[in-house]
Amino acid sequence: MLLAGLGSLTAAAVGDRVPAHADPAPALQKVNVVIPTESVFVLNYNGGKDAGIFRQHGIDISVDVRPFAGFLAGLPSRVSMVGNFSGIEAVEKINQGVDWAIVGGGLTVIQDVIVLKDSPFKTVADLKGKKFGTFSTGAGSFKAARAAMIDAYNLDVLKDTNLEQVAGPALTALLQRGQIDAMINISSLDLAAEAQTDKFRVLFSPNDYWRQKTGYPIVWAAPLVAWKSWVDEDPTRAKNVAAAIEDSFRWLRNPDNLDAAVKKYGALAGVTKPQDVAEYKQWLAAKKMFLTRWDRDAVDAQWKFLEVCQRTGVISKVPAEDKYALFVGELGL
Repeated sequence: MLLAGLGSLTAAAVGDRVPAHADPAPALQKVNVVIPTESVFVLNYNGGKDAGIFRQHGIDISVDVRPFAGFLAGLPSRVSMVGNFSGIEAVEKINQGVDWAIVGGGLTVIQDVIVLKDSPFKTVADLKGKKFGTFSTGAGSFKAARAAMIDAYNLDVLKDTNLEQVAGPALTALLQRGQIDAMINISSLDLAAEAQTDKFRVLFSPNDYWRQKTGYPIVWAAPLVAWKSWVDEDPTRAKNVAAAIEDSFRWLRNPDNLDAAVKKYGALAGVTKPQDVAEYKQWLAAKKMFLTRWDRDAVDAQWKFLEVCQRTGVISKVPAEDKYALFVGELGL
């Protein structure tokens, strides 16, 4: 009885100090993103989701994977309010008055200009009048590469070559058979070609060109874009989403994480062969695939490239950096 009494007193004392019901964890905020098949985004978004990265930032993310044309429709149709999107296309929509802003880094222009290993071409200037293939003239990577080629060699791939738009897998086959002379393919297939050094080689790298000029690669393949009204509705949520997506890019740099993502999502991402995985590991380890710095210097370098795009006629004007680059230096990168 004495022990029972002491136990009751102890419980009562503890009860005075501990609330009867612990505060519930804050609810996760639901966010939908649309990403393209056969791209690295399949790996970082889905793999990062499985690893709990988005939950750590308070985000319950839904990943909608679509063919490229469907991906390009996702943000404009408001199926998603935020996500990595074709960068030059986003800038043009901003110039047209669409309520968008760039809120973080993303996929750089890893899509190099690829030719056959034994081709005679020494620079892209040699492609004048030749057959050039791309997976999409609307892709940010293609538009950025076009601007870089005009700036570097005064060659406008739209006007100075015989341009063909072909689905990604067929594009590589056409190049291999010599039916086109050069290509810019979707990210996974471009890297797959670069991994086959016995068949293909890089003729021009837009990223390397811009890195030599500014110290930074070109993010306009697919930066992180959001509706400004969505950002204004809850800036903390928007910042958390941007930080989580940036973390998913860094998460994929770990070779073990990449292997896990490829094992589960490799077919959907277009990354299945060991040499392709090795190529991804090389790019990720060198921090060449994603721009995860969203500080003033990095953003200034991106806006300087937009000035090149305007000068070369790729975009009509350059949107104000101080108005349309959000969260600069605020994501803890």
